[in-house]
Amino acid sequence: MIRGDSRDYDLLEKWSKGFDCQGFKSCEIGVREGLGSKIIMDNVVNNYIHVGVDPYGNLKYQHYDDTGSYTCDYTDEMRDTMLHDFKDYRNQGKFVLCNMTDTKFMNDSEHRHSTFAFVHFDGPHMSRDVMTEAIWFANRAAPRTRFVFDDHSKYEMSTIAYALTLYGFKTIEMGNNKICLEKDK
Repeated sequence: MIRGDSRDYDLLEKWSKGFDCQGFKSCEIGVREGLGSKIIMDNVVNNYIHVGVDPYGNLKYQHYDDTGSYTCDYTDEMRDTMLHDFKDYRNQGKFVLCNMTDTKFMNDSEHRHSTFAFVHFDGPHMSRDVMTEAIWFANRAAPRTRFVFDDHSKYEMSTIAYALTLYGFKTIEMGNNKICLEKDK
């Protein structure tokens, strides 16, 4: 059974259900056990491929603005289980894992020139990291794109949402844990 570690997955399903990716990529930063990616792949339509980004390997880093560095339980065994659970998606060419940090992914030449239509931000939860990811993806956003942010109360979401208005994004709905912004052109 593929599990998640948050709430509002019903909203992620609502926001991704029938969403037309126009032939562009979908992505999740912070795959963990894979529930967010599974929901996206099961619901969006016309996406080129879904890209999951997660370094696993029990890295020690600062997760939130107000905490120090610590190690979470993102083991290589968790990655291997997720890859096994996603075997059908991988065999159908619907999923690829970028087993790397968000920073390395954003500097990777294979993805730097990609266009994304649906992105779920569920990786680092420090304001500056989420802002960096959001601006990076905004610069690679399709004409109509949705961004979903998890655990939005853990970082400066209002600042991030305001910055994204410069790229044509507006907030369309917010839950307790997740918030959805959309670029309509």
